[in-house]
Amino acid sequence: MIPYIDLHTHSTCSDGLLTPTALLSLAARRGLSAISLTDHDTVAGLPEALAHGITTGVEVITGIEISSELDGMSLHILGYGFNHEHPEFLAFLTKLQQARSNRNQGILERLHALNISMTSEELTRIAGDQIGRPHFARLLTKKGLARNTQDAFARYLKRGCPAFVEHTKPQADEVIRHIDNADGLAVLAHPAYSDPSLKKIPALVAQLTDFGLAGLEAIYPTHSKKVCRFLESLATQHGLLLTGGTDYHGDKHSVTPLGGNTKTIRIPLQFLQDIKQRLAANAMARHSPLLHAGTPQA
Repeated sequence: MIPYIDLHTHSTCSDGLLTPTALLSLAARRGLSAISLTDHDTVAGLPEALAHGITTGVEVITGIEISSELDGMSLHILGYGFNHEHPEFLAFLTKLQQARSNRNQGILERLHALNISMTSEELTRIAGDQIGRPHFARLLTKKGLARNTQDAFARYLKRGCPAFVEHTKPQADEVIRHIDNADGLAVLAHPAYSDPSLKKIPALVAQLTDFGLAGLEAIYPTHSKKVCRFLESLATQHGLLLTGGTDYHGDKHSVTPLGGNTKTIRIPLQFLQDIKQRLAANAMARHSPLLHAGTPQA
């Protein structure tokens, strides 16, 4: 049996529908060798995922997905293999959580201005510790104010809609630096989302590589084979890693199941092995006695 993995998943600790434990149990049932839990702006689910990974036999690599921007372009940066207990990284995430809280309060106020009754307590019962726009959408649907979550976004929550509030995001170079300082690897998530035409992607990737970007998410549900080949070529050009994932949120009606399948996408185990090899090389370089002394000249 060919081993497959999924390096882009979400749990109830951000906007997913399954707990980390349930996500790992599903990964085991689907025969996956490894996954990364990449919740938005939080590592709250990683201890549970790591523990249940041992129980299920599914390898778990630490992960996160952080929203950022660069020159007005919205970017999502994935982090892999970092120390999820790193004090400076946790302090950075605390700042991100405060920005999310401020945005949520703004959305609530705009909904109240539309005479829509909604409370933080109601949202917390749906979302848990981290509230985001998908939870507002679910509650609007539950209250009968939208047909489904997509309709809720279209009516209230998308940019230009009456309850939209801008998300204050960190700059991409800051996100990459924090992931790197926590001994992890930064990867640009679903690059085609940032520019479907792909015209800006080469210059963007070159700039992000200068910041310390380590990889590109090439395999993704909405990436065509042409896009995958384009990203693979770009990664080779810049010496970047390739990653892939389903962006699984636990929706049983999703077109792409956890880990993908023969009709959608598959992510090879080799991607994780390459990540681990790069992490090991970086760790060795950090502890090399030649790192600060310099290389002797011939």
